[in-house]
Amino acid sequence: MKSKINLSFLRISSILALMFISIAFIMPYKSFAGAYPANWTMYAMNSDHNPVYENGSNLNVYWTVGVPGAIPSNMSIRAIKKRYINVTTVRDLLGIPIGASVANGIVYVPSDNGYLYALNVKTGKPVWQFNALNQLMGTPIIDNGIVYIGAGNSVFAYSHAIKFAIHHSHVIRGVDISAYYALNARTGKLIWEYHTKGEDMPTPVYYNNELIFGNGDGHIYGLNASTGKLLWKTYIRSFVSMSSAARYKNIIIIGGTHPNYLYAVNANTGKIIWKLKPAHVFSSSMGDGSPAISKSGIVVAQIELPGLTSGTSRSEELGVNVHNGKIIWSTILGSGKIPPRNKDAVPMIHRGIIYTGSPVTKKGYAINLKTGYILWSKKLIRMKAAPVILGYKVYFPTGNGTIFVLNKNNGNIISKYNAHNGGYGPQDAVIIGKTMIIGTNFGWVNAIPLSAL
Repeated sequence: MKSKINLSFLRISSILALMFISIAFIMPYKSFAGAYPANWTMYAMNSDHNPVYENGSNLNVYWTVGVPGAIPSNMSIRAIKKRYINVTTVRDLLGIPIGASVANGIVYVPSDNGYLYALNVKTGKPVWQFNALNQLMGTPIIDNGIVYIGAGNSVFAYSHAIKFAIHHSHVIRGVDISAYYALNARTGKLIWEYHTKGEDMPTPVYYNNELIFGNGDGHIYGLNASTGKLLWKTYIRSFVSMSSAARYKNIIIIGGTHPNYLYAVNANTGKIIWKLKPAHVFSSSMGDGSPAISKSGIVVAQIELPGLTSGTSRSEELGVNVHNGKIIWSTILGSGKIPPRNKDAVPMIHRGIIYTGSPVTKKGYAINLKTGYILWSKKLIRMKAAPVILGYKVYFPTGNGTIFVLNKNNGNIISKYNAHNGGYGPQDAVIIGKTMIIGTNFGWVNAIPLSAL
């Protein structure tokens, strides 16, 4: 039976909050060994961007949790616009903007309302919450009993917005409190915090006791993960908005905007190994997309190019050598109307094939990793998130809330599912055992049995 929970009571009851902390201390934390991931060290769990965990887990649950103020299920778009002005406002105030992470039986959920929520993976019941005082748009990272989360918003102060017209200017994105926080993963207690001048929206990488991230003030940072102490700081001028970092051995890959470059830095020193500016890259696409990296060392990124007619653009997929930044291949996926936001879909790599969508063409694709050759494409709905794959099925979350289940071999639609409580932007779906966990733009987190999809 599906359970449905609303978290609004958490804001008004400190007694309950203390109870949740007490519960967290007595939870059989060690008993989760093997049943769930122990750590979650980057966006989408790994650089392939396929967050699937089957080892020892038979999780098969169905629950829905809404953050305080989450839009009621099945509320019409007309009613939403009447109350909130537009759907974008709802997303920026209440949405779950990016994927949840799971470790040791707890689901960690970031919200645009400024709170990080820890939920019991089996029931969806709250364990603790933490107020970061700004929007949370990155995946929580967990290692060695510590959860890391970055806070920041996508706003430009007027003094920096006008700099877009100035060539080679240094533009800072983000206002209000921007910081990275380290919390006790079981209790939510603050361990350390590190403040920056620009937003800290992208998901960092945890590597060798370092927390590595690009952000809105034109730098890439390396922090000591235990203490929050700055280890190194590299100026790149580009601001990094939603380009979550990926790792290949000791190489960190991050995309930035103004100027649009893909950067590779040494994880130990922060030294820039190479940087790449693809020809004709358009808008903010490089700093918004999260690159994937194959085990063979091919970086996969999607960018937007100017269209051939007014009001249009083109999606381009790139394969790049992780060691030297040379483009191995580039493939035009197609053209379409310029998306208002979320201009590039996140790629996922599985057994030598790239699975991705395009918000420009509104199609899903399977692409040969070595050559960039399109194996199949399927018309769906505008999408930003990376698909997730298990067995012969590939799951595409889309902008209107429909999750399409496709045959990975030919792209044929097997089934469709919609929870009717919001759509999906860059939210990546997580599969634990036999359950998919995914957040929506309207402030809901859904745990869905794969058998229901």
